[in-house]
Amino acid sequence: MQWHNHTRVVLVRHGRSTFNEQGRYQGSSDESVLTEAGQIAARQVGKFLQGTKIDVIYASPLRRVQETVHELLVGIGTTDLASIHLVEHLREIDLPAWEGLTFKQVREQFADDYRCWKQYPHQFQMEAADQTFGLAIGNSSAVAALKTRCFPVLDLYDRVKQFWQNILPQHVGQTLLIVGHGGTNHALISTALGLSPAQHHIIQQSNCGISVLNFASDFDDFAQLQALNLTGHLGETLPKLKEGKHGLRLLLLPSNDLSSEQTEQLAKWLKEVTIDFSLSADLDSLNQSQNTAEKILRFHPTTVQLQVYREDFRKFG
Repeated sequence: MQWHNHTRVVLVRHGRSTFNEQGRYQGSSDESVLTEAGQIAARQVGKFLQGTKIDVIYASPLRRVQETVHELLVGIGTTDLASIHLVEHLREIDLPAWEGLTFKQVREQFADDYRCWKQYPHQFQMEAADQTFGLAIGNSSAVAALKTRCFPVLDLYDRVKQFWQNILPQHVGQTLLIVGHGGTNHALISTALGLSPAQHHIIQQSNCGISVLNFASDFDDFAQLQALNLTGHLGETLPKLKEGKHGLRLLLLPSNDLSSEQTEQLAKWLKEVTIDFSLSADLDSLNQSQNTAEKILRFHPTTVQLQVYREDFRKFG
């Protein structure tokens, strides 16, 4: 694997849209547009990316993404559209039977399908849009409609794999900005990291959240995930959890890779975040893990601190 001339990909999800606001499934329909809050957030992304050299922009052709790109460029301070490519492969997942329906309507009207969508996305299927074709019967003709089934998640993953195969070899050593959708960005990140369609829902992509992938110059292996769903530029310390999401939330820190200055910055950044417990390990003689935890938790006197021994941790090479 060769990293000396790697390709960097910055992924951004579009800003909050009218369908997001209304709690409706968007899919690859093109009725939804950015709200005022979505426009403001897109400009904040642009300001955050000021100073980042971007060689080319790839974007979905749907309006909510094109509007995001426009506002993002305003935030960066440029109107140069020469390097923007609208690519069909980046449109949102196709959900023809659900597009425009509210989340509540889908849960109630398609209960079994919804359960499959959430629990077994790789098996999820729905009726596709009717395909029409002409029939000649004697001296007359007729139009018939053929109903077919589609596998939205599998189809999406096939589509984004083709995108990576087509695009990456053209941009060795460059920085790409990709502006897409929640579902599409899920699939782009998953395929780059070797995650299967069965794991489609494990990655969160907030509106105007930023993720960063690094690809080795020989594209001989999976990508390196540098950042996932950053929302600090939107005024959030940590991304807001999607509605209905519960359970344990883990913040993983590489203790041996953080400088004293970085640890101090992180401690201040997490100062207002509620931390229920801390888990550190004696993985080295200097006990860097415990020292890092103590520096961060000085602002969190009620946090339960736990320590485990080296043999309890599985170490990856």
